[in-house]
Formats: sequence, structure tokens, C-alpha cells
Amino acid sequence: MAAGPAVTLKKLWRQNRWLTLSFILTLTLALVFIIRAGVFFVYWQQHQDEPIEGWMTVRYVAHSYRVDPEIVHTAIGLPQTGPDRRPLVKIAREDGRPLDEMTARILEAIRADRAAHGQPEGRLPAPNLTPPDAAPQASPEP
Repeated sequence: MAAGPAVTLKKLWRQNRWLTLSFILTLTLALVFIIRAGVFFVYWQQHQDEPIEGWMTVRYVAHSYRVDPEIVHTAIGLPQTGPDRRPLVKIAREDGRPLDEMTARILEAIRADRAAHGQPEGRLPAPNLTPPDAAPQASPEP
């Protein structure tokens, strides 16, 4: 008689269909969660210390810079009412503050937190403090 995984699976299917179905479903779910965790891990490994942009949320910035979201909340003056899902540009617009000022305050708070914990500063980007509509100025030729 032939032996192997296909024969064993057929035998299990004939004798215990519900058990075989639940086993296959469990394996499928485990595979989905393993793939999801791998994608999550790879994404955040490649997005460390991303330059802060207006589309980012407080939680995204905190995750990228590996700090507590409360540090970012405090830096931009938000009340501690829970997670804020608004993008930074919307928060800046509603508060009547420029986004570049908020970005500079966030980076300053992150630097202070890293210094307080004895962590290296890393590659924190310099805040972009130029107005978006300002044309770049040409440097004089020597």
C-alpha cells in the first residue's frame, strides 16, 4: 500500500472531516498572521526616522522615531485625550500654526527624549523651515 502525505490526508479526510477542516483552517490562519507580522517588521525596519511630513499622524511619527506617542502629543500641545488620528497638517491648520514649527518642536522633543534615555540621536532629519512657495535662491558664483 502506498504511503505518504497525500494518502494520509485522504485517510484523515474520510475519517474526520471536521477535524481535518479545522486543522487546515488553523494552518491557513497561522500562515496569514506570520506573513502579516513579517510585512509589518520589514516595513518599520525601512521606515525608521522618516522625515516628518504633513500626511503623517501622531502615532505614525511616534512609531517611526520609536518614542512614546505622548511625547509627540506634548510637543505639539495636544490634550491627552487618547489617540489622535488626524494628520499633522490638519492639526496645524486647526490650531493656526505652521507645520514647519510643529515639525521642529516634535524633533526637538524626540532629541530631548533620546538624550534623557542615553540613546544615540540617530539620523534625525533637520526640520524644513522654508516656506513651500519660496523659490530656491541661487548661490553666487565664486
